[in-house]
Amino acid sequence: MENIYPASPIDVPPNLRKPRKSYKQRAILAMVGLSLFVTLYFTLTSWFIWTAYRLFTTPNVEFEGMFIGVLSSFLAVFMVKPLLRVRHSSESKDIEITAKDEPRLFEFIYRLADEAQAPRPHRVFLSPRVNAAVFYDVSILNLFFTSKKNLEIGLGLVNILTLGEFKAVLAHEFGHFAQRSMAVGRWVYIAQQIASHIIHERDALDKFLRVLSRVDIRIAWIGWLLSLIVWSIRSLLETAFRWLLLAQRALSREMEFQADLVAVSLTGSDALVHALHRIHAADDAWDRTLSFASSEMRNNRLVTDLFTIQNHSINKMREILNDQEYGQAPKLPDLEPENHRVFQAAIAESPRMWSTHPSNVDRENNAKRIYVANACDNRSTWDLFANSKQIRLKMTKNLLDGASPSNDAKSVNIQDSLEQFDHQYSRLYLNPLYQGNYLGRSIVGHAASTPELYESSHKNRNLEQDLASLYPESLVDDLEKLRVLESEKASLRALQEGYVKAPEGVIRHRGKTISRLDLPSTIAQVNVELRAVKERILFHDRLCRTTHRRIAVKMGRGWEQYLVGLLEILHYTDHTEANLRDALGYLDNVVGVITADGNVSGKELQRLLVAATEVYQVLALVYEQSSLVKIDANLSQAFDNLTWGEILGSFELVSPDRQNINQWMNIIHNWFGVTINALSALKLEALEQLLKAEEMLSNAYRQSETLETAPDPSQTPEQYSVLLPGKERKRQTRLGWWDRFQTADGLVPQILRLVVAGTIIASVPIAVATLSQ
Repeated sequence: MENIYPASPIDVPPNLRKPRKSYKQRAILAMVGLSLFVTLYFTLTSWFIWTAYRLFTTPNVEFEGMFIGVLSSFLAVFMVKPLLRVRHSSESKDIEITAKDEPRLFEFIYRLADEAQAPRPHRVFLSPRVNAAVFYDVSILNLFFTSKKNLEIGLGLVNILTLGEFKAVLAHEFGHFAQRSMAVGRWVYIAQQIASHIIHERDALDKFLRVLSRVDIRIAWIGWLLSLIVWSIRSLLETAFRWLLLAQRALSREMEFQADLVAVSLTGSDALVHALHRIHAADDAWDRTLSFASSEMRNNRLVTDLFTIQNHSINKMREILNDQEYGQAPKLPDLEPENHRVFQAAIAESPRMWSTHPSNVDRENNAKRIYVANACDNRSTWDLFANSKQIRLKMTKNLLDGASPSNDAKSVNIQDSLEQFDHQYSRLYLNPLYQGNYLGRSIVGHAASTPELYESSHKNRNLEQDLASLYPESLVDDLEKLRVLESEKASLRALQEGYVKAPEGVIRHRGKTISRLDLPSTIAQVNVELRAVKERILFHDRLCRTTHRRIAVKMGRGWEQYLVGLLEILHYTDHTEANLRDALGYLDNVVGVITADGNVSGKELQRLLVAATEVYQVLALVYEQSSLVKIDANLSQAFDNLTWGEILGSFELVSPDRQNINQWMNIIHNWFGVTINALSALKLEALEQLLKAEEMLSNAYRQSETLETAPDPSQTPEQYSVLLPGKERKRQTRLGWWDRFQTADGLVPQILRLVVAGTIIASVPIAVATLSQ
């Protein structure tokens, strides 16, 4: 084991792992919050049960007492039923392993747990995920009894991290194993299920109340009374649980910091930071791997080793991004490694109070607050497994079997899968020769029409010089600067509008501290720089299109019309897709606003119908104009020689009305998804064919060759919807006062709702005592 176990640091401060004072404070707050929630819940539940029992067992009880007993029984059932529906999480669909299966891995795990002064895991599971975690069996009994901790090891993580980085990640998890405050998380998990059932779930009891509230007024008042009490209970418990959740998440962040220090004490300050850095690429590659495996499965081809595909995906991204450092551990400087930082602080961040984990910036600063030097062990983590290939194949099969593949699906040789993966990523726009110009950006989204995509001053330009100047290395810098400036602008605007907060309450921009009063002028300066960079990039885009169009004119034989047709298809699909996405986002915003308080009034329903009708018309127009979209032979070939109308299919969605709105809302996302996917596929293929045609034309021009006649050009409708940046449909970003009161959105509405709900609940025992005398 000595040969495989990475060396631990030598000079480790004795108190490095000691929890901070804030850790203990957060733990106390979380326990107080949990105690308040549990006390409130069981007090209300017990009182309703006791009241019903007392009144039903009292001899010669009068009608008022019997009536109150019935109401109390109803409320007791309402409070008790969540306890019966707490989900048990004792079963895992992952692969459990034992020391007999993997002796070397378990020896590694046990030694690491002992060094971390943590209990050894009760059970160990292998999952396919990019993850490592501690989890435990959870049931209602765990409110009173402890639960043994299990360890999950994600092979998507094992596959990417070095042995030293993997040791750091597991050491972090064993830091959690040793934390007694982990019990708070288990209790909060159970409390969350209880609160969720009471606050959000609507079942037969709620249906009964609605029916009761709509009958004759002589009976309906009973439903109104019960509904008011139920609303008050839900409001009180939601507020109590919200406070509990805030306290628990604050504790969770402290627990992460302390677990990180356990990892630092056993692996040094750099290994964990490097692991955090590499996980981003691992996650991205795993998502691509699953997407590829899913597409292969639809074609009855089963990938045999997902983890080989994951590695290959990272290598492919290095090639596409022209970045050999992508997914690699950052190199440490020879001097002052303790001052080296991998993660950079953002200008703004979402409010931390709802976060369970600190930011990577904070975690790195915490890990290097007291710097512990230690050499990184770069061996493969697979060395811990007795038969890594067998494990990879077994996990792949286990994951794919869970997706229920067709009986006709056959396993494919891994080499064939790699070739198919490369084929999917062989698109010309991914070629590094284009300097990333077509990655993650639209070249037509800013233009209201295709003529704007050409350079008007081309007549006085030298064609040979323009052709030679395309895609310079400086374009990479401009594109990176564009992304940085757009991110800066978005962060500054979000700060200005109050959507996010500055880290530690201090706004830092480009190394300088600025005040909120400086935000308008800072944003204006960023806009000036952004416009300059955008214009350079857009000029280059226009130069690309214009230069190749001029070559096409010289070549003749319909090549100019062919290029223009492809650009028109690209423009049409890009703007139509953007318009659909914006319309659906607008509808989702309306739905979110009108359902925020859990009820939809007649006025709100009418608002939904207006929005749904607008969205329906946007979608219907795409299908109405499908016959006016003509795709050329090369585009059609990529879609099995179908026309655009055949690719889209028939439009059978009916318009929304009051009678069908529920069913309509259930299917509208599917309709939009199918249509957007078709538009996106045609958009990418149009870009691909445009670049192929431009490459062919430029090569022929350089070599003085002639070309065959171009295919008949594509065509688009003379008029179609265009969505320019900044012209998106307006969203409602703030609820009205009544909805804010109902949802306790903000401090004042939260206090008002708490006072009203508390007053109603407090008056119930008084009313019961008065009526039952």
